[in-house]
Amino acid sequence: MSRRAARASAAALALAIAALLGPACAPARGDAYLAAMAAGQRAYHAGRYREAARSFDGAAARALLVKDRDEARLLQARAFERAEAWPEARAAYERLLADSPDGPRSARAEFELADLEIAHGDADTGHAKLLAATRRHPSHGLARNALKRLIRREEERAGAGGALAWLRRYGPAFRGTALDQDVAYHTALLLERSGDREGALRALVAAARAHPYPAGNLTDDALFRAAELAAALGRPTEAIGYLREMLAARESAVTGSYDRGRFDDAQLMIARLYRDALGDRAAARRELRKLYTDHPASILRDDALWAEAKLWREDGRTEEACATAALITRELPDSRYARCARAICPSLPEPPSAEKPGEEQRPCADYILRELDGGKDP
Repeated sequence: MSRRAARASAAALALAIAALLGPACAPARGDAYLAAMAAGQRAYHAGRYREAARSFDGAAARALLVKDRDEARLLQARAFERAEAWPEARAAYERLLADSPDGPRSARAEFELADLEIAHGDADTGHAKLLAATRRHPSHGLARNALKRLIRREEERAGAGGALAWLRRYGPAFRGTALDQDVAYHTALLLERSGDREGALRALVAAARAHPYPAGNLTDDALFRAAELAAALGRPTEAIGYLREMLAARESAVTGSYDRGRFDDAQLMIARLYRDALGDRAAARRELRKLYTDHPASILRDDALWAEAKLWREDGRTEEACATAALITRELPDSRYARCARAICPSLPEPPSAEKPGEEQRPCADYILRELDGGKDP
């Protein structure tokens, strides 16, 4: 046997032994700890919160692992909160942080302690603690919402301009962190609410392009809002450009695509801008059909086909209008527009008499008929 083969065989044997002995060799958690945790859980779910807190305190004292001790202490604090025993809850969080300043539950404890202070202590002190926790733990699951709350509080206190000044003061601390784009995005929104729509638009586009897909969690929101602003400023072609920039990141998958929440809205907005702002009805029809064909999971597919059929009808293209209305009845029979297809194309066959045996067929909704000749929705 070669040396390489021998080493491979030895490695495989070692892995097999580790797999067999792993559970037996894993560090024991201790029967006393497990019993105290179980008692605490029973009391907690029965609404006996102070009893639960005592059991969790006992579990923390008996824990053999740091993560178990910190989990028990966190549960103790929560039990005190449910009992509305605010000083005891605060003390439990503070003890967790004193024992484990960098432990697995310390970041959560900092955020919880800040919220406890905001709700049941001094709000200014609590918000200062919330900011400190957010700055120390920008990647934590609670940090993003904490930043939004801090911004909202400043806006309530000092208006959009005051919140913008606050964010410009504290925002640089988050540069290069998981909250980098959040700061840029909220800066843009505050610029808009302060009345600087051009500055907001530039900031939104910069926030999106500095964090392109898949790195940015707010990239789609930034580009979509930039498109809305550009349209409101009378620049529909520019708006379409931002929407296409968003959709360019769309990835194909084996059975469709990795669609994100704003993709179908962006496609519909492109069609509307061509129709309403640019007056290019042919382009509008093309973009509406794209929504139907390219976004198979979208709930807007029937809206898009109906809008396309209306455009064909308004342009006197009866054959195309009928074909589009027929597509709705054939492929999307549960759509609210399927019952209205004959309003677009009277030559289509009558719909089934009922959706279920014993039920009457529901007629086309009046508001759809009213919009058919007078409105542009969707």
